Amino acid sequence: SSYAGSKCLPIWGCGRGRRMGSGASSGCCASTDTDDFVIILDRGGEEPPAKLGLDVNPHFDVTSLKVNKVCGGLAERWNGQNPELRIFPGDKVVEVNGVRGDAFKLLERCKTDRRLVLRVRRAAV
Repeated sequence: SSYAGSKCLPIWGCGRGRRMGSGASSGCCASTDTDDFVIILDRGGEEPPAKLGLDVNPHFDVTSLKVNKVCGGLAERWNGQNPELRIFPGDKVVEVNGVRGDAFKLLERCKTDRRLVLRVRRAAV
């Protein structure tokens, strides 16, 4: 179940390197931080926009967006195409386009920027 106030973000397009279908790209890369990986999303000019497919909670941690669940869209496609870099519930989006430290600014970047560089941090095991 979703946390009250969580958001399933309607963000579309993912591209860096080879384009895969309408959105997810295998060209995204691992970060130098062992618990982080980076996904590059490009909204492009597609209409209507595909959903990002991440149910996130900006209230869990004031510095990041906690992933409650993958709910279809580009995130699910990403997971299918990038099994070694899957997004799991509990992971956190810690940076969007160089913005860090404020969950609501991260959410705003996700909603407004056409090209998104998301740094995702693995949940502690």
